[in-house]
Amino acid sequence: MKQRRTIVITMGDPKGIGPEIIIKTLTSESISNLLPARLQPDQAVLADRHSGGSEFSFLVIGSSGVLSQTAKTLKTTFNPVLLKKPEPISKEEGDIFLYEPVTAEKSRGGLDYILTAIDVMKSHPAAALVTAPVSKEGVNKTGFNFIGHTELLAQKTLSRKVTMMFVAPRLKVALVTTHIAYKKVLLYLTTDKIFSTIEQTDDGLRKYFKVAQPRIAVCGLNPHVGEGKAFGNEESKIIEPAIKLARERKINCTGPAPADSIFHRAVQGEFDAVVALYHDQGLIPIKTLAFSEAVQVTLGLPFIRTSPAHGVAYDIAGKGIANPDSMIEAIKLAASMGNQGGSLFGAD
Repeated sequence: MKQRRTIVITMGDPKGIGPEIIIKTLTSESISNLLPARLQPDQAVLADRHSGGSEFSFLVIGSSGVLSQTAKTLKTTFNPVLLKKPEPISKEEGDIFLYEPVTAEKSRGGLDYILTAIDVMKSHPAAALVTAPVSKEGVNKTGFNFIGHTELLAQKTLSRKVTMMFVAPRLKVALVTTHIAYKKVLLYLTTDKIFSTIEQTDDGLRKYFKVAQPRIAVCGLNPHVGEGKAFGNEESKIIEPAIKLARERKINCTGPAPADSIFHRAVQGEFDAVVALYHDQGLIPIKTLAFSEAVQVTLGLPFIRTSPAHGVAYDIAGKGIANPDSMIEAIKLAASMGNQGGSLFGAD
């Protein structure tokens, strides 16, 4: 019998576009291939080939009231099975489930949905976690010191090292540093951190994307990689030693390379991923290339986690015009990664 896998989805900030993009995604044909039970026999055969032979359920952690009102705004039907507690799911009950740990007003900008999801992933191994966006500023206003999903997930799972990777159809980018002020980047960049990012990127490409021999490029920090130390010596001081160490570990690693050209080379197919040294160095090319399709992946957690590569978009929330493409791609990628090694939640 086919494996029954569950993708856990956090609703994000109740005031953002998370509720809308979740409903648009889960009621769309785009994820029908993950629910073979809904398809005709001939369609199911194709679905099996695409989804790795697994059927999926979706467990949304969020506000029933907000999701219900959002469905009315969108003039669509969204009737998930309500759970009193996040427990193993029976195949006969349905495809989409909802668990509400706290009301929207008490969710601290969606933070409590994330914390609940972490507990679910710890106690009930699941195929993957997909997180809708929250506002860092909004969460911090509640008194909780929140840097970002990635940092919180790492902290709560005691993960020693995690890597934020962004995935688009023609480009994958991994970041050495994430949500820190630009003036502090040099304080955080070390040979060890650069090497561990390269190593984790190599491992992720092999494990989840089935790249047998990953080709990884590493960005330089300074213009023209320092121009012979005329613009800085970080390349020779901290980046080159990390690349040397990676090569000693049999990782196919190139660099340091000028950031103004290496992404173009990667898009043309020369590399499987680029390691960027700081947030905007990697995010500008990925969002320019695929703003509506890019997906964030966290490597190094004890479970799979993906997320749309955009924010809460308060300015369009509640208007019914939010684009769900990045959420759709996040769920598809989570399903694909889960089939490469995710564990089960409610198998039958």
